[in-house]
Amino acid sequence: MWGVFMEFFADWHTHSKYSDGRATIEELVQAARDRGLEQLAITDHGPRNIGAGVRGPETYLEIDRKVKALNTEWEGITVKSGAEADIIEPDGTVDIPPAVADSLDILVVGLHPYIWPATWQGAWSVVGMNQLAKFSGRIRETVRVGNTKALKEAIHKYHVDFISHPDLGMPVDIAELASACAARGTALEINTGHRYDKEELVRVAAKAGVNFVVNSDAHFPQTVGDLAQGGLLLEKYRVPPERVLNARRPHH
Repeated sequence: MWGVFMEFFADWHTHSKYSDGRATIEELVQAARDRGLEQLAITDHGPRNIGAGVRGPETYLEIDRKVKALNTEWEGITVKSGAEADIIEPDGTVDIPPAVADSLDILVVGLHPYIWPATWQGAWSVVGMNQLAKFSGRIRETVRVGNTKALKEAIHKYHVDFISHPDLGMPVDIAELASACAARGTALEINTGHRYDKEELVRVAAKAGVNFVVNSDAHFPQTVGDLAQGGLLLEKYRVPPERVLNARRPHH
């Protein structure tokens, strides 16, 4: 994956048939190799993501075993096991037990609109309020505060590598979240698989000194490693490759 400004060597956010992806892990790995990537992470949705999540937390251990086996068979690429965990409570609790999360190579945490919460409080604050926010600016501001707090709590409860697609459909205070992530060593994702305001994300978050990661969120082999859009955005706001975890300066 070559670019003028930076070279991407990894795609750390993809989904397989174990959740709502449309490809096997092997097909995703083949696609990553074809795109010239050196690393690929399989990060299927948490089990409480309605209609999209894995069967249960133990599924990640099955994926991890498969990934370890693939790494002994495939040359030229390293496959990582991971999860895109869902926040299910306002205190930042996610839908994967800490023991499982700690066994994976990469832990991604994100806000998603349709999840099975653990309590009525979670049902109201994580699901209900975010739905109501679409119709009221006042509620939207309340929700922005709650969503930001939940993500900040999550990065202190768990060893989170990066936050997936912050501000996609569920509002957050980017400046506040970016500052918290910078202090904690958690990166923010630029997600090339969704259309949302990534310009504001990069412009505001870059000032906080947070690191970034650019991922495809691929659910099909065809979009694995499709990261150029993120590279152009980072170049526009003069974010150097040293602050992008899955990028480096091109060798000329």
